[in-house]
Amino acid sequence: MGFLLTHCQLKKVESNPLPQESQSQILSPKKTVETQSLEWIKIKESVWIHKSFGSFQGKLYPSNGLVVLTNKGVVVIDTPWTEPQTEELIQSIQTKFQKQILFLIVTHAHDDRMAGVSSFQKKKIPVYSTQLTAKLAKENGYGIPSPILDIQTRLAAGKVSVEVFYPGHGHSPDNIVVWLPETHILFGGCLVKDLDASDLGNTKDANLMLWESSVKRVLARYPDAEVVVPGHGNWGKLDLLRHTLRLLVSPNH
Repeated sequence: MGFLLTHCQLKKVESNPLPQESQSQILSPKKTVETQSLEWIKIKESVWIHKSFGSFQGKLYPSNGLVVLTNKGVVVIDTPWTEPQTEELIQSIQTKFQKQILFLIVTHAHDDRMAGVSSFQKKKIPVYSTQLTAKLAKENGYGIPSPILDIQTRLAAGKVSVEVFYPGHGHSPDNIVVWLPETHILFGGCLVKDLDASDLGNTKDANLMLWESSVKRVLARYPDAEVVVPGHGNWGKLDLLRHTLRLLVSPNH
């Protein structure tokens, strides 16, 4: 499968170093990006970023998803960018954490979010999305997730709950965010840009008229977020959402 630059704003791996506090938390620091292996970044004891890489014109670009550890098992948010990296993710979860995967949530129908869906489905792991994401995924050949997230917006995973919120059209017509209330972590996905982003990237599937109001809805709903994880780039705090708003009102977007 090819990796389209049209989907999200991407950055060259070499020009996007991790913050110092994150660099010390990568489980496999000796791996080079040329291997296209995953990197793991610990945010809190029970929440990790799985960082995968997609190639475009001979260069590699990073993409973020989440792994949430619970007393009953693991919740995964978004697949890695390729099927081999997804297989690596599933195997790594079992070996590193010795837990089974409860379910996968996909945040919108682009390949950097759900290219590895078939790997989960082959292992009979439930894949959840909204109805719109399921429709777009089928049209784009990404598999057919179970569209339950319009009805069940909060899912239980042992003692942990996972909330999804659809703020409206932004980066894509179907983008959702995921809130972890116990740890105050917000996965903004590609609706949210990291602080190094100087523009919105390619906006092929975006709605520039509605994106701003969608981000404002997220800000209003989750003012207590302590960590915000974007779809690409480094995680931070609520200033990532404010930075995204600044990019949206910039005359150069």
